[in-house]
Amino acid sequence: MIKTAVIGMGNMGSKYASMIQDGKIHGLKLAAVTRTKPQFQQLLAPSLDAGLPVFETADALFEAVENGGLKLNAVIIATPHYSHEKIAVRAFKNGLHVLCEKPSGVYSRQARNMEKAADDAGKVFSMVFHFRTMPIYKDLKKLVACGKYGKLKKMRWLITDWYRPEGYYKTSSWHSSWKTDGGGVILNQCPHNLDLLQWICGMPSRVQGFCHEGKYHDIEMEDDVTVYMEWADGATGTFVSSTGDAPGVNRLELFMDEALIICENGKLRIGELQQEMGKTEAEYRRTCREFFKPIKGTWHEITPPEEKSPYEKLLQGFADECEDTAPGKSSTSGGFSGGFAAPDGREGRKSLLISNAIYLSSWKKKMIELPEIGSEEELQFEKAFESELNKRCAET
Repeated sequence: MIKTAVIGMGNMGSKYASMIQDGKIHGLKLAAVTRTKPQFQQLLAPSLDAGLPVFETADALFEAVENGGLKLNAVIIATPHYSHEKIAVRAFKNGLHVLCEKPSGVYSRQARNMEKAADDAGKVFSMVFHFRTMPIYKDLKKLVACGKYGKLKKMRWLITDWYRPEGYYKTSSWHSSWKTDGGGVILNQCPHNLDLLQWICGMPSRVQGFCHEGKYHDIEMEDDVTVYMEWADGATGTFVSSTGDAPGVNRLELFMDEALIICENGKLRIGELQQEMGKTEAEYRRTCREFFKPIKGTWHEITPPEEKSPYEKLLQGFADECEDTAPGKSSTSGGFSGGFAAPDGREGRKSLLISNAIYLSSWKKKMIELPEIGSEEELQFEKAFESELNKRCAET
């Protein structure tokens, strides 16, 4: 059994701990937690009544590990964003596997440091990007990657189903400021969408962000954002999100060379061009003499099955991978997760680079180039972003 501690017992941390406690994740055993908020204690009553070790802080938990008082194999991190790096690095130094809530941190240097610590320790490092478990996004990725419809030309993603009332920002002391939270809708809600965007479409090469701070709520950070993106191969895109628009919409449109793919309401609608025209769109465009004839497309619809337990599937993938690395263990070939591997922690750096670039471009009011990971330009980018973020933290 993988003895696991959950660090950060708010809404998500308590959910993960209760899943493990209730035996929903094969191979994980709940071995410790940090201080649990009163409203979540009932979820863990069986474990707490049985004497589950509870530590006041992450530091206290690690001290117990380091002096031999607590035996662990893994930790799940569900704390405020700024603390993810420090906790993960200390966990790796103690030879522990790490599953970290999104985002990796507030700035990309934190993600880079976490990756190095994981590499040095040779331990499993995974991120909670649970949207990747959902068949609709897996199918969408396959449609883009298979080449049947050519390359991506343009994408549009409107995401306003992250609606939050004012009270959401008052529930935790660390919410609603640059100094304690590190960002608004882009950093809190959209890491999932930015991860899917780069997973399906690839990393954009440059972005221009327009972040509106405190537009709908009494907060310092942005609660409304519009982003223009460009890819190195010429594709373009727009990304729009907010926590103050209702009713919410989540509509992703991918304009391919030979099709339009629309992802919305649990369905994929595909408008194919070649079936209607008998030739490629580029050929049709060059040779057609019917100047005003519209191209309607030949439409069909796919309804992928719903993933009813995405968090459980992700945690199970993490557990399977941890078990595979144990001495004397052979590969489980997917184990209980059905072949789903929890997203590699190194993926967290990609979506964080995009969000950092969106912020920096909005603050600087100019297009920002995304650096290549591992390049000298990335180090310069990190310094530029952190300098601007520190200015905002100092003002609060």
